[in-house]
Amino acid sequence: RLHTAAHIITAILYKNYNALITGGHIYPDYAYDDYSLEKFDPKIFRKAIEEANNIVKQGVDVKIYWLRREDALRIPGIVKLASRMPPDIEVLRIVEIPGIDIQADGGPHVRNVSEIGEIVFLKAVNKGKRKKRLYYTVKP
Repeated sequence: RLHTAAHIITAILYKNYNALITGGHIYPDYAYDDYSLEKFDPKIFRKAIEEANNIVKQGVDVKIYWLRREDALRIPGIVKLASRMPPDIEVLRIVEIPGIDIQADGGPHVRNVSEIGEIVFLKAVNKGKRKKRLYYTVKP
């Protein structure tokens, strides 16, 4: 649930602020992600979570499929992540939340975003220049 939530939040922050995810970690009961935001403003994260919760309520199915590397690299939005994968990986696992996000990804995901539950803002921390950290959790 947290991993799929991270995809949605990251897609929103990229779309609205051109912020890239630069790190993060998922624990059993919460997660944090670091973003390349210039300005530290917790309201940015609160708004992103509000928008993410609206997407969760829409109940979009999560699609998982496999593509040959050369085909995957043609898809806008996954090129950066996919190109970081070892060159010997010929087939990539694609996780798509239609209209929201598409990435090469090997992590666990829900079948439908409604399974995430409510995404809850915990805190925001300024970790330095272009490194703003968001802590969040999900509840049923």
